[in-house]
Amino acid sequence: MQTLRNSIPKVITLLFVGVIACSCPAAGQKSRVLERADRYFASGEYDKAKIEYLNVLRADQQNATAFQQLGIIWFEQGDPFRAIPFLLKVRELAPQNFAARAKLALSLIVIGQRAEARKEALSILQQDAGNAEAILVLADSSQSKEEIAATEEQLQKFPQRSTAAFHLASASLALRKGNLEGASDEVQKALTMEPKSRQAHLAMASIFELQKDLDHTRLELKSAADLAPVRSVERIKYADFQAANGATGEAKASLQEITQKAPDYFPGWLSLAQIALREEKYDESLSLLENIFSRDPNDPDVRIFQAEVLLAKGDTKKAVEVLERLDQTYPDTALIRYQLARAYLQNNNTNQAKVAL
Repeated sequence: MQTLRNSIPKVITLLFVGVIACSCPAAGQKSRVLERADRYFASGEYDKAKIEYLNVLRADQQNATAFQQLGIIWFEQGDPFRAIPFLLKVRELAPQNFAARAKLALSLIVIGQRAEARKEALSILQQDAGNAEAILVLADSSQSKEEIAATEEQLQKFPQRSTAAFHLASASLALRKGNLEGASDEVQKALTMEPKSRQAHLAMASIFELQKDLDHTRLELKSAADLAPVRSVERIKYADFQAANGATGEAKASLQEITQKAPDYFPGWLSLAQIALREEKYDESLSLLENIFSRDPNDPDVRIFQAEVLLAKGDTKKAVEVLERLDQTYPDTALIRYQLARAYLQNNNTNQAKVAL
């Protein structure tokens, strides 16, 4: 969501005002609340952990640990946009917390803020030259010849050369230079270094997909998914691949397993909703989205998809209402205005469509 860049400060303000405005537990209870939050976090009960970490912040608005854990929870739940304000606060409170800052860089690149992600990754590597997540973000954010050259220079300083991260970053740069064979060689080296690296298997799947080799793409995606935790992009990508290649039943089963084990993981519900839309099961698709809205009613990507389902269903009035509310929350956002124009056109309101466009 590159076009939501200007909305992030607004989200941060609203978020922190909400935290500060709530009544605060007694200071003596803070340690017990934090211990309880950590237990929930360790057991994967993220919804409960989120509540307790927010309780910690009501007692201590400078608690970097609580901000970090909340940022990680939102990221692990598949909502990097919501993770960013918490991770930005960690950077402010604990600038040497490079693990949290690497998650910030990852979150930024996921929502399309490539330049900001690259800036954050470079800042991390200047102080923590061996940070694996940062070097991968730097490579993945390289577009121009100058950026690729700068990243290659930074990669030469990377101290952990016998790791999957080094070779995956090299593969990413090779792809950006159009060297598919070189990228494949680097991913193979990554797999030799770390045969159980789910990221390396996912990268190899991408290579095979570019080569139009669907059988090997499927095998590598399955390997990545088998190595990945329940909340993971690898499992979602494997299920999406299954659905796109005729194995809809298997895809649904995979996604239902994810949502059963991790009901707080947004991408699982969203992928199921997308399948339901393709099957023209509009009410089912909208019902699946409620599992996301119960945890984050303002997720912009999911609201846009909800409007798409409503338009397909023929409920243009409600689709317009959804997009107009979204436009008020995230003003001057090109993607939202474009979708709103589509909805106006479907509702036979050409003048408003022209204004939106």
